[in-house]
Amino acid sequence: PEAVTLEQLAYYEQITGVVYVRARDGWYELLSLQASSWANPFFYINYGVIYPGHFPLSREELKGHSWQMEQRLHHPGGAFPCASKAEIAESAAHAEEEFKRTAAPWFESLTLDVIKRTCRPQGAESA
Repeated sequence: PEAVTLEQLAYYEQITGVVYVRARDGWYELLSLQASSWANPFFYINYGVIYPGHFPLSREELKGHSWQMEQRLHHPGGAFPCASKAEIAESAAHAEEEFKRTAAPWFESLTLDVIKRTCRPQGAESA
């Protein structure tokens, strides 16, 4: 696959302090930062899909939606370290490379048809 550029990463809209989304054809890509438990100096970067019962969602609706088909970017050793400015810079560089290597191709491989076969629309009325 073609390399992801920083310009492509800029297509994500920040919805909350830690959640970013990118609208696709009937669904959303989602990136979420997660602090480590117990105030450890680490963080995680999760990614997945929001497949709503109606599209598009308002900004407020996006804030309250759960996500599906979630995965996690990996740093050697698990979580991304953030105890110092140097660790944050190293983690950011590694996260960008991991995004390009794993998340971007995964998102690009998805279509609405694939998502429909895997997920039920969130918020859809039961028939």
